[in-house]
Amino acid sequence: MNEEKYIVPTATFNETPEAYEIKVVLPGVGKEDAELHVEGRTITLKTHAKFQNPAGFKQVAAEFEHENYAMSADLPELADASTLSAKLENGMLTILVKKRPETQPRKISIG
Repeated sequence: MNEEKYIVPTATFNETPEAYEIKVVLPGVGKEDAELHVEGRTITLKTHAKFQNPAGFKQVAAEFEHENYAMSADLPELADASTLSAKLENGMLTILVKKRPETQPRKISIG
């Protein structure tokens, strides 16, 4: 039986007054190899490594293995999961989710 092995990727979680940002390091992973799902407040990420040498090239050394990654995280209660967006560029997945509008800071005018 060939069971897939998954590694938890390195991730950072940041907060601004307007949104939450999660940055996930995914070396060697392309957009077509990653799946991101949200259910309720839980986001789940899975990747499937598929590395192929470019035509005419033979790999002679590698600094990292091409791995399958998986992780899940619960979004904070103030997050609006319907605004979730994701972008994968150069091995870095950036997930952005805005805070619910009613939780945003606002200025109250005094009459």
